[in-house]
Amino acid sequence: MIFEDYKKLLNKFKDQDYKFIYFHELNASNNNQLIIRHDVDLEIDLALDMAYLENDNGIKSTYFFLLRDKSYNLISSSNQNKIKKIKDLGHEIALHFDLSIYKNPKNGLKKEIKIFNMFFGDIKIISIHRPNNDFLNNPEKFFHIDNSYEKKFTKTNICYYADSGGSFRFGYPTESNEFHNKENMQLLIHPIWWTKNANNIVESVESIINHKKNKMENHFRKNIKTFK
Repeated sequence: MIFEDYKKLLNKFKDQDYKFIYFHELNASNNNQLIIRHDVDLEIDLALDMAYLENDNGIKSTYFFLLRDKSYNLISSSNQNKIKKIKDLGHEIALHFDLSIYKNPKNGLKKEIKIFNMFFGDIKIISIHRPNNDFLNNPEKFFHIDNSYEKKFTKTNICYYADSGGSFRFGYPTESNEFHNKENMQLLIHPIWWTKNANNIVESVESIINHKKNKMENHFRKNIKTFK
């Protein structure tokens, strides 16, 4: 999958007269509603590129960011500015929570929501990073805030398609019966799989590595005078 393919995917939903909504706007009594969810792993710049593309096409979506991650510092000044820009482009910002790093995930989530709200404003929903079976078996009861895996967002008069691992494992969403019947849909899109100038998963990952390498070199050159 490449960046231009994502634009083509969006246009198919527009041609089918889908209404692009946030999670809290979902009305289970209606059809033809599309929730686009972005779990932002590895690189925020890719999310910003995607946010611009969606805005240019009159589309809004929800971006979920990791607060604790080795790949990016969510609250660095530059990343705060990028996230503010994504919000200014008409998108929703929310927390992507990694429950695996906590012995007590519920307490961990409370702490992360408090920090996230401090920097980016109150959130209405979270998504889970690599959810385990304990969570997936009962997502409604796990936390005190809505999460993207609840049945009302995945099964109750709505279907769910995800590009996890770099492909739609259960079929391409716009080739599905649900799409042709204009049924409600949650679509999970990871920006890392829709990079520019990449034709497959390996090239996508390599392009991210090179991008981050260039950013780090520029950072070193800016802060270490003897490094040229």
